[in-house]
Amino acid sequence: MLRTFHLIDAAALSAFALLVAACSDPGAPTAPTGQFRSEMIMCQVAVRARTLTCASSQPSAAPQAPAAAGMSFNLIVGGQGALVRLGSSGTSYNSGTQVFSSSVTVENLIAQPMSTADGTTPDAEGIKVFFHSDPTVTGGSGTVTVANSDGVGSFTGTNQEYFLYNDGVVPSGESTSPKQWQFNVPTTVTTFTFQVFVTTRLPNESTALVALGLSRSPSALTILPGASGTTTVNLTRTNFTGAVTLSLGGASAGISGSFAPAAPTGTSSTLTVSVGGAVAPGTYFLTVDGTGTAGHRSTPLTLTVGTAGVGNVTVDFSSCPVANRAVWVAAQNGTGPWNRITGTGDVYTFTIGSGGGGLAFVVLSAGDAASVAVQYMTQAEFTAGGTRVVCPPGKTINGTVAGVDVTESAQISLGGRSATVFPFGSFDFQLTDVPSGPLDLVASRQTSSGVLESAIIRRDQDIADNGSVGTLDFGGSEAFAPATATITVAGLVGGETVSQGMLYQVGATCATATLYFRTMGGATFTASGIPTAQQRASDYHGLGLSLSTGSTASRSIFQYFHTLADRTVTLGAAMPTPTITSLSGPYKRLQAVYTLPGDYQGATGFQYAAVNKAVSIDATFGYLGGAATTLALPDYSALAGWDNNWAPAASSTGDWTVSGTSSFPGSACTENASFKTAALSGTF
Repeated sequence: MLRTFHLIDAAALSAFALLVAACSDPGAPTAPTGQFRSEMIMCQVAVRARTLTCASSQPSAAPQAPAAAGMSFNLIVGGQGALVRLGSSGTSYNSGTQVFSSSVTVENLIAQPMSTADGTTPDAEGIKVFFHSDPTVTGGSGTVTVANSDGVGSFTGTNQEYFLYNDGVVPSGESTSPKQWQFNVPTTVTTFTFQVFVTTRLPNESTALVALGLSRSPSALTILPGASGTTTVNLTRTNFTGAVTLSLGGASAGISGSFAPAAPTGTSSTLTVSVGGAVAPGTYFLTVDGTGTAGHRSTPLTLTVGTAGVGNVTVDFSSCPVANRAVWVAAQNGTGPWNRITGTGDVYTFTIGSGGGGLAFVVLSAGDAASVAVQYMTQAEFTAGGTRVVCPPGKTINGTVAGVDVTESAQISLGGRSATVFPFGSFDFQLTDVPSGPLDLVASRQTSSGVLESAIIRRDQDIADNGSVGTLDFGGSEAFAPATATITVAGLVGGETVSQGMLYQVGATCATATLYFRTMGGATFTASGIPTAQQRASDYHGLGLSLSTGSTASRSIFQYFHTLADRTVTLGAAMPTPTITSLSGPYKRLQAVYTLPGDYQGATGFQYAAVNKAVSIDATFGYLGGAATTLALPDYSALAGWDNNWAPAASSTGDWTVSGTSSFPGSACTENASFKTAALSGTF
């Protein structure tokens, strides 16, 4: 028979697997499909970025494939990184022939050899990677088709195209030769997706496979001597619950790694790699090793040790969803020329000297939408905290609420991630990208007008990835009524609409939770929060006020304090009207000139947008060196890889906004710390 596997990884992901065979009834006519979980794998292609990336979606019960001649069953099983891995290289797109191509290999991650019935004789059918679904355009317009498939067969359906790998027996841990996959892609298409599976013959097909898969995010690290960096090891389990002892292999003197936890029984562990001050710059090839009752395997981890003062800034997009990763990155050292930065695995390293500098990147979205971001900071601000991880990886946590009726809503926060439940829909909620470790869960129930009615706090919650907090019952014994206080607002002017809300800062990381937000009027109002009896000494309230004048001007202030009590809050000044001009260039290059008020000399920004093109330019006060501010989109048209269509067209019209923020306190968990912002909008 043929054993069918999901495609479970791609070039952008590194993973390894531990597998054992589990006994089953040899007389069973069909596979015990009910015991398996199957992850449908969605492959995404970004045409302009020349990337092909695959990732699993939500697991579901494994389907039973149709029987074929000579087969007792044809089982589809999954577990990302546990059974097979596709590797992609040499990806390109020819706009003339309209062909997108990539060289793809199939790596065998199971304990048995593939493409053989007896372990030594190659199977004539080889290994087939077949399309469960045809390519679907998700960005732009047009139709994408497979250009060079090796044939059509019936696997999970009929008339399914496939690529054939006929390299003979593929031992465990080895890969096939690369095969070029080609797609017919019109120039009007920016992104498309498809689903694939892998089918092959195995020597032992009568037993179930029990797998543990691991993947890292980010997949590569760049660390300066004397510094450290972290990456998350994510575990995907299929019928395996035992502990896995993790270790770092191949480390030279001065390089060490620690895992937290070191032997996880859950689904994640944080690896911290430390580089000693005497370690020579260069590239080091390490391994992440996992050992358990299921066996032992390892996966490579590339560590780049930079030179202090050279390549001192690293920006990491690798843990972002594919759609949110930068397709183009450039940097400016001081006031020198902008240079395009070529990254490895969506990780970019560049140099910022003592005079500060700039970072620019582009993110593309469906429908030919584009966002151009430019950031100016000092050297210290760029390098603070080590690698700048754009999308910190985290866990997915589920749950449900009770005691909330149709005139109310519930807000749930954990580790700085929040979800809102409206009971006229579902009572279930899901939090994504939740950090690892013990965290305080804060939940609140409010009326349709935003009045806080009750709250729930669960301390030191360390929920496994894809685990559940259970039910949060606002009608039960763990819910409590809020405390209240009278707030007076100073600095109001006529015609402003006032809204107020309350945050709650908890835990060792001072994570933000949302209690409520509502519109109110007048200079005095009642605020609600957490009673003293339910507080820890490290908890802080975050009172937020937002004021707007029509759709053009706004001001806000956040003030942090432990105990909710009567207080007066003084607003900051309004933002001045900037001088907006259009600079020359092949796309809309707006410039804003203004003087930053003293209340907002922490950072400032200038944003403008037209149709589906957006530009944001931000600078810290430390970089500017004074209140006089001039922000404009640079001319990148001469830089490699830049596309003038990413910015608004030169003839376009739209909206602009200038904003200012005060210096943020070292921590929101500081008594009477405050943070002010203001913004002003217009049209161009």
